[in-house]
Amino acid sequence: MHRYLETVVSSFKEALIFNLIGAAAALGAFVFLNIPLGVSFGLIILIESTGLMLVGGALGVAGGATAQTIARFLTRKKLDPKSIQTSDTKATLYALTGFMLFAEGALMSVVVA
Repeated sequence: MHRYLETVVSSFKEALIFNLIGAAAALGAFVFLNIPLGVSFGLIILIESTGLMLVGGALGVAGGATAQTIARFLTRKKLDPKSIQTSDTKATLYALTGFMLFAEGALMSVVVA
């Protein structure tokens, strides 16, 4: 249970960092391109969340038991359950962060619209 709480807290912190980056980019788009803040920030959040969920999914597939079993057959290495757990944790971190950003963007679009 402790590992899940750590993953949620880490995802929340990472989402906060991505929000700060997105806010700075949205402010730059407002100043230099005269694009409204809400529109540019929403688009940036959508792009970030999509990228993070894709990375999380790719890590989940690449580090999964099936991929590691295939790699074991090709390289003759032993299957390491610890590396599967580490890969799943990383995949969950990115996917959950992407989902948090997507939910924030969806909530923002409902409130602003």
